[in-house]
Amino acid sequence: MSATSNMEQPSNHCEAHLLAATTEIEALKQALLEKHSQIVAMETACIQETERQVELEDSVIAWQDKYDRLYESHKRVQKVNQSLEDKLLKLVDRNTGERAQLTSDVATLSVRLAQANFNIAKLQREIERYKSDINLAIQLLQCKPDSFMPQKVSSLPIDIQSKVSAYMRLETNSHSDSEGSTSGVGTATTASYKVLPASDSPPPTACPFPPTAMVYSMRGLGKC
Repeated sequence: MSATSNMEQPSNHCEAHLLAATTEIEALKQALLEKHSQIVAMETACIQETERQVELEDSVIAWQDKYDRLYESHKRVQKVNQSLEDKLLKLVDRNTGERAQLTSDVATLSVRLAQANFNIAKLQREIERYKSDINLAIQLLQCKPDSFMPQKVSSLPIDIQSKVSAYMRLETNSHSDSEGSTSGVGTATTASYKVLPASDSPPPTACPFPPTAMVYSMRGLGKC
């Protein structure tokens, strides 16, 4: 009986060892399956990441192309803006110069206008004075023609001679035109205007009016 028990002990030991080995093998198989599943999952994830990387690279290329186009457009716009800015500065400089020139011209013209207004006022005063002198001379000549001695045109100053000659021609022409328009047949009528004749005799010292007022065309001598 002891021999039988001795034989059963190694058999039990082998069975236990075999059972442990089988359990370990099953555990290793299970671990191997898990590792294989993990490897497959990692390979799948790697493939997906590779595809995503390709998509991202395509997207990066597209965005890089957009950036390059935008950058080129920006450079062109910058050149255009620089050109426009230069033109604007030139226009500002030219307008500034023109404005300064116009300001100077306005100031010069204002001075000239003021001088012209002053001269006009002065001439108007002289004209009024001349009118008053002429009216006085005509009145004196009409009222007292014997008190004045006529003066030769050649004895007057040169500028006065030209004015008197032009005035006499104008009076003669206007008188001739008026005669032709009123007669109907173009014949001359009796003159209603008289020009004081010239004389070689010097004017008397008692003449109350300057000799430059001696030659005038007058109406109605001797009515006073």
